[in-house]
Amino acid sequence: MAIIDILAILPSLTVVNSGLRLLKVIRLLRTLRVFRVFKAVIYSSNIQMILGVFKKTKESLLVVCGIAVIYTLVSALVIFNVEPDTFNNFFDAVYWATVSLTTMGYGDIYPVSVAGRIVTMISSFMGIAIVALPAGIITSGMMDEINRQKLADKSHHDIDEV
Repeated sequence: MAIIDILAILPSLTVVNSGLRLLKVIRLLRTLRVFRVFKAVIYSSNIQMILGVFKKTKESLLVVCGIAVIYTLVSALVIFNVEPDTFNNFFDAVYWATVSLTTMGYGDIYPVSVAGRIVTMISSFMGIAIVALPAGIITSGMMDEINRQKLADKSHHDIDEV
């Protein structure tokens, strides 16, 4: 914690001593003001709670991420074989699969055949489900953490009354 504090304070020292301007390297220390954000993160209980939720749900989130990667590659392989004229290389197919999975739909690469459009529709619907999974996992973890804190506060309050 002290390292982040010192990195947050160092840029202020160069502002106070602006008359010296020893080296241009010292000016670079001003960019260390960014570390003040980390100082706020460390002392914020809400951010600590969110980080705790991410730590507790890390395994589930990694599984969902793995599913998304596998689905993207399989979907790219399918569309690459269904539409060989539209997708010149496998990277274009992976790009299309990623855009379809996230339901962004830029429109720069799109299938033109009926089979390719069917694959796109299926990919988009599956993308909605896969993208929604992490939101549900994180929300569930946040609710568990909030309920845990309420119970802890209630038990602490009950002990104070006795």
